Amino acid sequence: MSSDDIDTLDPAPATAATRRAFLKAVSAGAAGALLALFRARSAQGDVRAPSRSIARAGGPQGAAIASSANSITSTPGGTRTDPEGVAPNSSVSLLTWKDARGADRTVTLGAYMYQYDFSFHDGQQVVARSANDDAYGHPGFGYVVSHNTQTGNSPLGKANAPTSVAQTVFSGGHHAIHRVNLVYDRDKEGDGFGIKIPVVIDWFIATGRDHPIWSVTWKIGAAANPQGVDFDSYRMDVRGPYGSLNFDGADSPGAGDAIGGVAWGDFELKFTTTDAQLTLNSPWTYNTPNSVCFTQSWAAAENAEMGIVQTRAADKEMGYQDRVVGRERGNTSAASYQDKGNCADFGGDNRAYAVPCVSGWPYQLMNFDWDPTAGKPADEATGTKLIAWGSPYGWLGASSFDLFDYSATADGRGDRSYATLIVLGPKERQAPANPAGDVALAIQAVEALCAATIGDVQPGALVTQVPKGPGASQLKTIANGYNDTYAAYYLSASANQVAFTFTPAAGTHVKDPIFVVQGYTTQQLPAITVDGAPITINTGAGAGAFVSLNGAAHELWVTLRADLQTPTSIQIIGPPSVSIDTYLPLIRR
Repeated sequence: MSSDDIDTLDPAPATAATRRAFLKAVSAGAAGALLALFRARSAQGDVRAPSRSIARAGGPQGAAIASSANSITSTPGGTRTDPEGVAPNSSVSLLTWKDARGADRTVTLGAYMYQYDFSFHDGQQVVARSANDDAYGHPGFGYVVSHNTQTGNSPLGKANAPTSVAQTVFSGGHHAIHRVNLVYDRDKEGDGFGIKIPVVIDWFIATGRDHPIWSVTWKIGAAANPQGVDFDSYRMDVRGPYGSLNFDGADSPGAGDAIGGVAWGDFELKFTTTDAQLTLNSPWTYNTPNSVCFTQSWAAAENAEMGIVQTRAADKEMGYQDRVVGRERGNTSAASYQDKGNCADFGGDNRAYAVPCVSGWPYQLMNFDWDPTAGKPADEATGTKLIAWGSPYGWLGASSFDLFDYSATADGRGDRSYATLIVLGPKERQAPANPAGDVALAIQAVEALCAATIGDVQPGALVTQVPKGPGASQLKTIANGYNDTYAAYYLSASANQVAFTFTPAAGTHVKDPIFVVQGYTTQQLPAITVDGAPITINTGAGAGAFVSLNGAAHELWVTLRADLQTPTSIQIIGPPSVSIDTYLPLIRR
């Protein structure tokens, strides 16, 4: 048999009917020809398809990825102003999505978040809540801040007008990214020495997920440093996402609830206050096992909390450790430990009180309400809703900085990135529902995401390297395809197909995982099977998967609507990619 009798780029025989269908369609244009040919070949069968038959429950495989009734929407929101007058006026958009309950959530986003409207079920009833930026602390949320060890320079990132704000709702409408580019100008306050650091922030929203993801890249390698400041001496930390929202639903600062308590977690242990209202003399524990870094605040009377939960586990680079390690950490307020009640070396604070020194908390919250220069009594409560992040000094820019437990050092140069879930919801739920609040549930979810494994990948492959963060040019290595930037699993397709086994760790469950399939070169809807059974795609709230296409990056984003507890076989099968060159032998014949 000669090569003229075989399509050399496809092992399946080229039939006369196929050639006639293709040649007839060519006159209508190449795109139409290829579509006609694909449909003809689909009717005959394609030897490259997996041996197991897959039903296309998501609709015909040639269907375009169109928005559905529960897709994400973005609408103009006018102009918002900063209540404290630091940020320039900003045009905002209202990004609305359906959460895990199928209810609407809306974030008002510009350079940062101005408002968050959502609802939750507390075990007895549905509670609607609006968290606005007219709050004590520093209004608005999701901007960056960096302190340093040499001067008091620590400008609020919202003072910088962004260089660009772009919002992308992927085709299909179930995944969206709101990206903010800015230059963090340390000269917005004194002793900035001309240092200007490019920053990229992504807000990631997905249908079926309750909480947005905030991720950041500080591009310290591209920083302007005209005076040649030594970043090993001028040691910088990071405290974003940063800011204040009335997470208790108050209309104004004066109407807000007092803070009931705070908690945070480092890579290994959790701190929490244990009385009904936060003061400097609140009792506490700092000896509960923990693996996901987080920070949390809750209201005294209202069933409300706000938290920042990192999307990776066991990160020793997060949290400021200088005071608590070797002192409060691993202890309780009732125990004896080194330097108990002595804060003279931390901000010149000569008072004695129960909680860790005001300037020594690993993550910034409303602790500086009680700064020794503020005159606030130690037993007085606070209504400040400020919540933020923290890192060791040197994390940003230094050639070396200590990990949280001083077990090793790390490099603070280059692209510096991390990602967090922004969690607002109830502190607790009533029986018979799970009594845990949303921050505790988010921590459990991240633990499960990080512990799951992916194997038996065929066709396709696991992705092993991705950009360090949004807008990063440097890469990071990932395990089991898990990319913490978007809390999603990354795989690469072979001929628009990937199949694998997803295995949650023993005793955990992974709810509604997101898979990003790279190298997906068609603009059409895939078919998906779970343990051999086809599932519906983008058919509304009851769909088995929510699928979007980032066409520019050739990425298919898939939220699988399932609560996975055991090894599960997943196939994502797109139509094969074809080009005019593939079928030139047919034209010649």
